[in-house]
Amino acid sequence: MEITNHSPVSLYVQLKELLTQEIKEQKLSPHDKIPSERELCEKYNLSRTTVRQGISLAVSEGLLYRIQGKGTFVAEQKINQGLISLTGFEETVLGRGLTPSMKVLEAQLTTADVHITALLNLPLGADIASFKLLGIANNTPLVLFYYYMPVEIGKEALSLIYDFEAKQGWFSFTRYFREHKKIELGVARQTFEAAVANHDQSKIMQLATGSALFKVTSIINTREENPIELRHAYYRGDRYKFNISREVVS
Repeated sequence: MEITNHSPVSLYVQLKELLTQEIKEQKLSPHDKIPSERELCEKYNLSRTTVRQGISLAVSEGLLYRIQGKGTFVAEQKINQGLISLTGFEETVLGRGLTPSMKVLEAQLTTADVHITALLNLPLGADIASFKLLGIANNTPLVLFYYYMPVEIGKEALSLIYDFEAKQGWFSFTRYFREHKKIELGVARQTFEAAVANHDQSKIMQLATGSALFKVTSIINTREENPIELRHAYYRGDRYKFNISREVVS
């Protein structure tokens, strides 16, 4: 790719695209320092203003990051997850060429609170199976999951889940419902919120307290519209982004 004045695309955008291409082709790896502004000016015959604009655009898009007094570096690329269908953690991570694994932080029977019983359509004081899992890719914590489900559905998973952890695999509750419990799944209803990592979440996910998170709450239903799982997932804001195509109606 060359940077040229004959293109209808602005020079600084061309520079950003060139850097993007070098990152995709792995000529630049995460946390590599890119050439200085002066070096880029000389290499591509660009003004200092144009180079600064191109770098700033790349920083704003999450391709690069700056460290005051040290330079500009290649950022860890975010996992871009679509929202058209409910895609599992394992499938998403494998699709990016990474190796998924998990850490079981909690797996227990407990009494559901009022909020959980209402969402799962359970009587007050009902017992539930509760799970707290850390989703990991290439040894990097990415997502913290909290799962809640009726005890008769989830109690078998309390032992199965540790087998998957020991084999460094990922326990898919969707697969568990279908294969072990013979449940046909229907609609998943989801909400998305901005959140910040509290002290415990920061420690688990190796983040600074107050780091940005995406909180995704999902209620999984059977074909008969019966809720069988409540899930809270906290995605690292520095490693995830979500996309969706929507029809313009007005």
